[in-house]
Amino acid sequence: MALLEVREVSKDFGGLRANDRISFQVGADEVVGLIGPNGAGKTTLFNCVAGYYPVSGGQVFFDGQDITPLKDFQVCRLGLARTFQIFQASGDLSVAENVMVGAFVRTGSRRKARAKAEEWLEFLGIADAGGLMLSELPVARQKRVALATALASDPKLLLLDEVAAGLNAAEVDGLVKLLTRIHREKGLALLLTEHVMEMVMALSHRVVVLESGRKIAEGEPAQVVKDPEVIRAYLGDHLVSGENGHA
Repeated sequence: MALLEVREVSKDFGGLRANDRISFQVGADEVVGLIGPNGAGKTTLFNCVAGYYPVSGGQVFFDGQDITPLKDFQVCRLGLARTFQIFQASGDLSVAENVMVGAFVRTGSRRKARAKAEEWLEFLGIADAGGLMLSELPVARQKRVALATALASDPKLLLLDEVAAGLNAAEVDGLVKLLTRIHREKGLALLLTEHVMEMVMALSHRVVVLESGRKIAEGEPAQVVKDPEVIRAYLGDHLVSGENGHA
């Protein structure tokens, strides 16, 4: 049984259909990439899956339960956590205290929440930053704080929304290694949306491709990147049909 199952999910904003009957699954031992050009509907779909947006049609199942009508905090308590493109941290809290916010999903004890925060800060290699403010950290370390906050909620599935945005090549490589460790050592399933294709190809077992709110391809990364529909969506028709006689 799939850990996450998205069935024919649609999302409308007035007369605009941002997601159009999208279906796919994520297994408990999988890393799945969700890719597509800007405006394809990736973040909207993340928001529907995580309970931030009510769906306009279709259903979302998580760990065998229909979570379609649930709110975001209820979905998180079931074990589905997510990061955001822009981390909404509290400026009045230290790094460790921000991570504790995630831990409070599971406990009301400050002692246990702090212990959980310290555990993830150590695992992610930023234990020395616990007493600092987020604004004192470079972007790459801020990304790890956001990751630690989501992980502190003890998820079974982690949704990663463009966690590599703004990172250089060396930082992306370090993030790939870190996410691989999280998947293998902590047993978490991952669903990531990302524009850094090197990261998607390195991590993903399968890739789902969206364009204009529709799913246009799904399969192993090496196969998907050769799909003419995917090439057209990213780079234009001339690279599929051949320009000036050259493919």
